Amino acid sequence: MKQSLLIVLSLGFLVTIAKTERPQNEINAGAGLVDITPTGEVTLAGSPSPKKTSEVKTRLYVRALVLSANDTKVAIVTLDTLKYPVELTVKARASIEQATGIPAANVIICSSHTHSGPLWPYYPDKLVTPITEAVSKAAQDLTPCTLGMARGRAEGVAECRRVIKDGHAWNRWQLKPDESDKYPAEAPADPDFDLLAVRSADGKYKAILYNFACHAANNRAPLISADYPGDVELHVQKALGYPVPTLFLTGACGDVNPIYSVRRDLFQERLGGEILHCLERLEPMAKPTLAIDAREFQMPGREHPEFKEAEVARNWPGQLEHYRKAYTSMKEREKPSYLYSLTGIRIGSDFAIVTNADELFCSIAMDIKKKSPFKHTMTVEQTNGAHGYVPSAKAFEGGSYETWFGEHSYLTTKAADIIEKQSLEVLGKLRTQETKP
Repeated sequence: MKQSLLIVLSLGFLVTIAKTERPQNEINAGAGLVDITPTGEVTLAGSPSPKKTSEVKTRLYVRALVLSANDTKVAIVTLDTLKYPVELTVKARASIEQATGIPAANVIICSSHTHSGPLWPYYPDKLVTPITEAVSKAAQDLTPCTLGMARGRAEGVAECRRVIKDGHAWNRWQLKPDESDKYPAEAPADPDFDLLAVRSADGKYKAILYNFACHAANNRAPLISADYPGDVELHVQKALGYPVPTLFLTGACGDVNPIYSVRRDLFQERLGGEILHCLERLEPMAKPTLAIDAREFQMPGREHPEFKEAEVARNWPGQLEHYRKAYTSMKEREKPSYLYSLTGIRIGSDFAIVTNADELFCSIAMDIKKKSPFKHTMTVEQTNGAHGYVPSAKAFEGGSYETWFGEHSYLTTKAADIIEKQSLEVLGKLRTQETKP
């Protein structure tokens, strides 16, 4: 710590007081962890034909990181669950503000999208209390820390799950095994990811954040699991030799899945191994200031929704009645527009996070990152709400279930353009704020 002398006049005497100044490379940071692993049999979410189990592969958690600098506090929360809806996000953020004083607008809550855990109704208060507890623990854990940034690359574990066959989009699992690699992918997958490491004064990591674009659907057995993010965390902790919360911020993976033809533990080696390499080549953050731009607006609903019976019958004949019911149910609940949250967080001068509340197609986020004014940009989906798939314009042309109107796809076909525009506006505003004298 640096110290300066402050001289004041008190009752006719000169008094010299030692004033402690925070080094410019430090930020106050705290981490919190709450176990939400089910204790009995649950229905695993994320499939038209869900399975039940009580067997645990990896434990489920709420993880929280609180950062505090220049009179600004932000809370970054990750949930090991499939999704978390807008109305519950509003309750949880309000509860956090009441418990910690951190403004609700300064809280982001990101679901990992694991397909191997229960949905929120399983929990007594729908996860509001454990989310609040995790952030409260993090807020009470605030200590001076340093930050480091890096970009990693994990190849050979994820791929665009949609291929074009006879002019139509098909998911790879709908084709015969010998056909799945026969047709061209509709769009790219993104092997690159950004990482932020938080280090305590004792040299140990207090928390690690990373952002990777791939569905958390690598668990191939009916087990309770945090999926590959849980495997990766255990791999990193084992190598470091001590437990450290590894917060997985879900990348834009609406059309990206694990490569199922490779062995399951490859994620640990490729993604977990690359995270460890990132820790070896961290770029120190010289001035970890904080800024946030949170906005809410109304996102239009789908234009002229219709039931794509011919498409469903062709692509997924066994699920025709499932998708008919999904269409009818959503049609009954349809709204002209939906409350939508989008948040940008700037940490230092070269690192930013921008969120959306969807299963965003990967190419959209890749465009945002390419146009971002920051060296490191995390595009984080499934955050502060769950509004279903947002396909690209090209994907709407190809069709298939991510584009069919229903519970999982009901926003305007222009949602991708709106999210990209709003995201870049937020990032631009955060950059302008950072460069002001």
